[in-house]
Amino acid sequence: MLRYTFERTIYMIVTLWVIITLTFFLMHMIPGDPFTSEKRVPEQIRQNMLAKYHLDKPLIVQYGYYLRNLLHGDLGISLKYLNRSVNDIIKAGFPPSFQIGMQSIILGVSLGLVLGIVAALNRNGFWDYISMILAIIGRSVPNFIIATLLQFWIASKLRWLPVSGWGTFAHTILPSIALSFASLAIISRLMRASMLDVIGQDYIKTAKAKGLSSTEIIWRHMIRNAILPIITVLGPLIAGIVTGTFVIEKIFGIPGLGKYFVQSIYNNDYTMILGTTIFYSTILVLMVFFVDITYGLIDPRIRLGKGGR
Repeated sequence: MLRYTFERTIYMIVTLWVIITLTFFLMHMIPGDPFTSEKRVPEQIRQNMLAKYHLDKPLIVQYGYYLRNLLHGDLGISLKYLNRSVNDIIKAGFPPSFQIGMQSIILGVSLGLVLGIVAALNRNGFWDYISMILAIIGRSVPNFIIATLLQFWIASKLRWLPVSGWGTFAHTILPSIALSFASLAIISRLMRASMLDVIGQDYIKTAKAKGLSSTEIIWRHMIRNAILPIITVLGPLIAGIVTGTFVIEKIFGIPGLGKYFVQSIYNNDYTMILGTTIFYSTILVLMVFFVDITYGLIDPRIRLGKGGR
């Protein structure tokens, strides 16, 4: 197991380095620079600003400067938000994004598991059709459409919840529901397919022959084995939703990190682009890493098959 964990750690570090390197060099291919704007900046001032942030040096030298600062945990100073470091912007903007993302994950995964289990146990029945309808909606309808419909009916027409804004738990309910549909669709379909596969296994027939109760068979044998594939997708799913709330944040006026990430691209804010990309990538890679380790602990065949101990 130690060898398996070490290999996963090395893969994680290499993956992050590749992401950082590609982002750095591709970012500099964007036309213009952070100090080019509609209002013409005097050339001398522009050159002074480029020199201050080492942007007048060769690209490989800039890359070296950035890696050096990154190793000290310094993501740099934003080139557009005056006197604000990227670290501070992330600290301020990520908590709302994280809260919305986690609430949607809890809601989507919980309902997805229940719907998937019920659908498999009632194959071709009423709940099976309901589960598949919700899964189709979650996969085919973009979350910004769902968000707009929720705003119109729940907030504007019925006035049960705020239309937009931030500050109370009520402001988080609609965006969380809008985001949860995608995870609900994925989890319910995957759990249903996994449950149907498990139901036909010989050990389920053996358990029934032994006279075990239906509840015991479902909880101890069916769900326990069927839930393994869910763990595989859960890490990337969590990372994707926690870091992928840009449009939802815009619709509901949430002061999250998404607006800084999108705006940094328009502004050619190099340090902000790199900082948010590294931050989001780290979350995604860590989630995949934890899933690999967890899966290795649950199913020893995974790590043994890769030469682990």
